[in-house]
Amino acid sequence: MSRPTPDQVLDALRGVIDPDLNRDIVSLGFVTRHTVEDGRVSVTINLTTPACPMKDQMKEEAEQLIRALDGVDEVVIEMTAEVQGAPAQRRIAPDIRHILAVSSGKGGVGKSTVTVNLACALARTGASVGVLDCDVYGPDIPIMMGLAGQPDQLEGKLVPKERHGVKTMSIGYLLDDEKPVIWRGPMIHKLIEQFLADVEWGPLDYLLVDMPPGTGDAQLSLAQIVPLSGTVLVTTPQAVSTFDVGKAIGMFRQVNVEVLGIVENMSGLALEGRIDGAGGSQLVLSTGLGEERLELSDDGRFSTVIDVFGRGGAELLANKHGFPLLGRVPIEPAVRVGGDDGDPLVVSAPDSAIAHSFAEIAGLVARRLAIREHAELPILQ
Repeated sequence: MSRPTPDQVLDALRGVIDPDLNRDIVSLGFVTRHTVEDGRVSVTINLTTPACPMKDQMKEEAEQLIRALDGVDEVVIEMTAEVQGAPAQRRIAPDIRHILAVSSGKGGVGKSTVTVNLACALARTGASVGVLDCDVYGPDIPIMMGLAGQPDQLEGKLVPKERHGVKTMSIGYLLDDEKPVIWRGPMIHKLIEQFLADVEWGPLDYLLVDMPPGTGDAQLSLAQIVPLSGTVLVTTPQAVSTFDVGKAIGMFRQVNVEVLGIVENMSGLALEGRIDGAGGSQLVLSTGLGEERLELSDDGRFSTVIDVFGRGGAELLANKHGFPLLGRVPIEPAVRVGGDDGDPLVVSAPDSAIAHSFAEIAGLVARRLAIREHAELPILQ
């Protein structure tokens, strides 16, 4: 029986097209190993991020194309990933491939909640992830990650506290719980610089920086200290929030930081339930927004979404400024519980709909970074 040659395997794999880069995985250099031993074909495909949402699809396509070759008895495909970045351009934190600001321009939109859930979602894909809490006036990352106490030191550097596979650093570890931070701009600048240079982060694929509200000292200092890979903006749907986020967009553009996209948090309150013995009738739901008539199913079930903070604000903002709406996260008590207990929902309820939403958002962010970084690499023929 004839067996395929390694070259035939490689030619077959040219049929797998990366949907983002619009090139086949062979010319992109993703196929790092391909061997044929009797009827067993082994292939390693190295992607640009472990959070690639198309990973399973590409693996399936590769396996089908190889199995179609004559003489193949077994196919073993290993999917690996290596995040691309330009850390050598940084004087500070050169081992971190991507530093991302998570910002809003406004307080109370759930920015820290989005930060910890995105970080945990990226870590669950196998990426090495850290969170730097730059909200010096309201450092919430320690409680949201279930961490406390002074960090250890190693050779004169602070050692990040780690939980859920995410390394973290916050001024909240260094101060008493009830001690406020009353600082001027130069002190904030110095702290951010020290948290990047004097913390033993080690090699990281992604460092998410939780920013304070507004467009002030912390945002400007971070952009001046290190080249940022981009920013993810967080808003709620209502106009008063999107108006403030619009100012943040202008600020980041002035300092040449790319907006990777926007997350609409608290995007409606989902209600569902059942009224026994009321099947087939209507339920009149009265809220501050008026009355809503809901049709009950035969067993009395109903479901609806109340737009507590309005609808569509993030989408309008994204369309206006030309960047993507990364996703919507509805109001869900379990998100609050997870934050208060130190177990973000992505960890405490990974199969929930909202956890999947955060995972999709994290995948889109990683995808945008991978596309941009890979675009300037040489293409093999």
